[in-house]
Amino acid sequence: MKVKFWGTRGSLPQALNHSDVTGLIGELLQESERLGMRTLRTFKLALEKGELGSPISYGGNTTCTEILHGDRQFFVDMGSGLREAGSFYMPTGRKEFHIFLTHMHWDHIMGLPFFIPIHVPGYTIKIYHVHRNAPEHVKINFNGVNFPLTWDQLGGKIEFVQMKLYEAMTFDNMTVTPFVLDHPGGSFGYRFEAGGKSCAVGVDGEFKRMSPADLGKDLAFYQNLDLLVFDAQYEIAELASRFDWGHCSPNIGVDLALRECIKTLVFTHHDPWATPAKLRRMYKVAADYRKSHLPAFKDRWNSIGQPEGPRLVTAWDSMVIDLDNP
Repeated sequence: MKVKFWGTRGSLPQALNHSDVTGLIGELLQESERLGMRTLRTFKLALEKGELGSPISYGGNTTCTEILHGDRQFFVDMGSGLREAGSFYMPTGRKEFHIFLTHMHWDHIMGLPFFIPIHVPGYTIKIYHVHRNAPEHVKINFNGVNFPLTWDQLGGKIEFVQMKLYEAMTFDNMTVTPFVLDHPGGSFGYRFEAGGKSCAVGVDGEFKRMSPADLGKDLAFYQNLDLLVFDAQYEIAELASRFDWGHCSPNIGVDLALRECIKTLVFTHHDPWATPAKLRRMYKVAADYRKSHLPAFKDRWNSIGQPEGPRLVTAWDSMVIDLDNP
């Protein structure tokens, strides 16, 4: 099973600017010099392999995550990252797309009008949702005013499939099950399981409920995950002024991962105002927090062969994580 990130921003896309990119390149060059790299080729290879500790850019597209297993490919949400995914897949001959929708906030649906397959006859797009009113809230954006085409003018075949909460849907040997997230207006996560691997997408989620008792039925969807895509939009100090906004912080994800043996925790849904320096700082704070709290859970992490605790990753657009080859 692989997880690919086509969009990792929350709330609003963020355009790259010259100062951010040049500043980060300067920092990466200093790091490469510290590591003894002397040629541009060596520097380029180190960047491609992620050996300098930070990507050139974390990206600017809003949330869109792809789950791949065998011949099956699924998207969760259709933020602006979905546009690039469509452009990538058009030349491949793939004619059917499956998209799971967490909720209908604009940053999670804004990529659909620019997803090329919806405009081309012969393509089928199936949108899975839990909200009963999801179809009307998606279709309303195609009214000839907000977007120049109406829903009836789209060339592709678009089907809506309503899922039942906590009930698995099976695709060959992949199961997908929706569960509840804490977010204004309601949002739903999805747990994917296939080939002995599991991952869950937990955005948008504020994670107000953290104890096993408070999580109730939702607890099982976090336990023993190979990977959790976690809403880490804000620093912990920012949460007090953003109560009930529906987003969370890396340290809370670390608490959940330590307790429920989540092997890899991926921070995403980055605040559009978060600079690369802020995202690196948030990662360091979370890594320090993991180190200080790991001793209380050491026995269970030793028992699963991962004594360092959960692996922490800050997501960036186009990043791929292969759960079969971590």
